[in-house]
Amino acid sequence: MKDPRQTPVVQLVTQPGRVFRVAMQLTKGHLTRIYCKIRGVRLEAGKNLRVEGRLIIRGPGRVILGNNVRIGGVVTPWTYRTDAVIEIGDDSFVNGASFGAWQKISIGRRCILGRCHIMDTDFHSVSADRHKPDALVRVLQVTLGENVWIGANVGILPGTSVGQDSVVGFGAVCSGSYPSGVVIAGNPARVIRPIDETNGK
Repeated sequence: MKDPRQTPVVQLVTQPGRVFRVAMQLTKGHLTRIYCKIRGVRLEAGKNLRVEGRLIIRGPGRVILGNNVRIGGVVTPWTYRTDAVIEIGDDSFVNGASFGAWQKISIGRRCILGRCHIMDTDFHSVSADRHKPDALVRVLQVTLGENVWIGANVGILPGTSVGQDSVVGFGAVCSGSYPSGVVIAGNPARVIRPIDETNGK
């Protein structure tokens, strides 16, 4: 049974400031859709997109946002090819994250992303001949599972996958595959310990 204290009418009376803020965020989300459509930006957003800060989309690829996605800070999903995709799942909160996608970046449902950098490409070759036009540049899909929390100043490098419910701590640099339900930290990032499913201790 739904809690009567959570009805819109009750919230309007008891929390008018919060209701006003949410309404403004939803309005800004709606205006963002219109602006992107006018500019020909390939944004596909589900219902209830909330924009608190700024959503700056650049590039020819697609940016797909699920339902109830919330944008805080300055979020920059940038793509570099027409078939590149950045996908963010339902109920996720993206707070100042930057993305660079040549192929695909996939973020699961209910994720929290701080001011991190997520890239599926190195942009330049790491070989000594990197200045040659045909130098090989690494491109590998990035995948974050459901309910993953990425802290501030984290680097998620090409080919990284993080299992559901895991937490990546401040300043970590992730490359490779990490399991579900763990705390990840360090440079290079490694598993520190498992998390508790109820209280995180």
